[in-house]
Amino acid sequence: MKGTIKTYLPEKKYGFIKGDDGKDYFFHQNEFRDKSHMGKLCEEAFVNFEQQATPKGYKAINFSLINPSDVITFVTPDEFIASRSNDIRGWDVIEHGNWIVHGASRDSPDSAKKDVIDSATRIGANALINLEYYKTTGSEAGTGKGTYHYTIHNFRGRAVTLAKRNSKGNYRVEELSGLNQRAEALKKKLVEQTKASQRKRNIVWLIMAVLSFFSLGTEPGFIIVLLIVGFILGRSTDYDYWLERA
Repeated sequence: MKGTIKTYLPEKKYGFIKGDDGKDYFFHQNEFRDKSHMGKLCEEAFVNFEQQATPKGYKAINFSLINPSDVITFVTPDEFIASRSNDIRGWDVIEHGNWIVHGASRDSPDSAKKDVIDSATRIGANALINLEYYKTTGSEAGTGKGTYHYTIHNFRGRAVTLAKRNSKGNYRVEELSGLNQRAEALKKKLVEQTKASQRKRNIVWLIMAVLSFFSLGTEPGFIIVLLIVGFILGRSTDYDYWLERA
């Protein structure tokens, strides 16, 4: 009998074949004839098999791939996957990222999770593993003389590329690589933006210091205005904080 693998769970080592006769046949990978092709066992692959009737239904035994050299394509998840564990059931890690991605929000954990996913997407990852949630505290000047403290929600995880073999997949393995190279290039660009922002901050405060020096003896209000302008314009932005080497 010939058929097509319609369901395969590698972690469970079994699946179902749709036979040319229209029937569904259960199979276990222990019944796979050619163990050297085990890595190419996947959904939508064409197989030959022997039929066997059991009290629980039909079973495929002594099965093998038809044209295993054609099984070279992959499919990717329809949606971004975030997991606390080191692996994601049903998927293979095609490229293990060397980068930790961070996300943060003072609004809610959901906003922080969305931020970390958006950040991982910037480097082309389609999943995060070892995802971790934690809280930090921020502060800012209050409406009175005191300081207002608030909670910052944070997530961090390792960026990866997930896929699984499928005879009708849209990707070859080489098309799914490059995660680390993209992250490296983006990190360099962001570091340069951070340095440029810091240089701008230093220049602003240098100008404010010079103007304040020459304004000594004038109205105190003018120096206060200079300080306010300095705090507004003399800030730097850390553009690369969210992308960290593992």
